[in-house]
Amino acid sequence: MLKKAVFALAVLSSTASAETLTCPVGGEQFAAPVAAACGEDSGQTMLLMPLGCPPAPLPQCPQNFLPMYKAFGTEELPILKHYMQSESYESNVDFSPYYLAYIVEKYLNGPDKQLPALLLLWGLWQAPALISEDPEYMAALAYELEATLTPAIPDDNAMVLAMLGFTQLLSGNPEAGQSYLARAENQAAPSATAQGYLAAVRACFTDSSQPHCRATAAMPRP
Repeated sequence: MLKKAVFALAVLSSTASAETLTCPVGGEQFAAPVAAACGEDSGQTMLLMPLGCPPAPLPQCPQNFLPMYKAFGTEELPILKHYMQSESYESNVDFSPYYLAYIVEKYLNGPDKQLPALLLLWGLWQAPALISEDPEYMAALAYELEATLTPAIPDDNAMVLAMLGFTQLLSGNPEAGQSYLARAENQAAPSATAQGYLAAVRACFTDSSQPHCRATAAMPRP
C-alpha cells in the first residue's frame, strides 16, 4: 500500500506543465496549476511522505468544486451527478479537497479499494495541521488505513500502525497512540526501515521535544 501511495504521489506531484481540464459535470474548462516536480528519493517524513514531494493541491472545478482526482468512468457519471446535487456533497465542499474526493469516491464505490485511504493520506501530507484541527478527518484516515492492512506485508502494516500512533500522540491522545504502537510492534517487521521508524516513534512517546517528533520532520535514518 505504501509503495502504491508513493508511486501515485510522484504522478500527482510531477506535472510538467499546466493543462486545461474539462469538468465532467457541467463541462466547464479551467487551467490546472503547475505542480512541483519530485526529486530523487531522499527519505521520508514522520508521516511517511517522501521528503520534498508534497502532494499538489487537487484541481477543482470552479463552479461545482468537484475535485479532479481521477478520470471518472462513463458508468460513474450519472451516479456522480446525482450525488453532487445532495446535501451531503454541499456540506463537504468547504473542507479539504482531498476529503471531498474521499467522500465522492466512497459514494461511487469504485474498483480501487485502496484509493479512499490514499486520498486521505495525500490530504494529510499536503496539510499536516489536520492532525490537530480535524478529528473527523483523522478518524476517517485511521479507519481507511486499517482497512488496507494485510498479513502479506507486515513491514507496511507496522509502519502504518506506528504512523497512526504518532498522529495520535501529536493530537494529544497518547493512550490511543500507545495502543497503535503496541500493535505495530506485534507485527513481524524485520526490515531496518520499519524497525528504525518504530524506534523513532517510540522515542517521541518518551520525549516529544526531540527534533524528529514533528509531523513535517524527516524520519531518522537507521
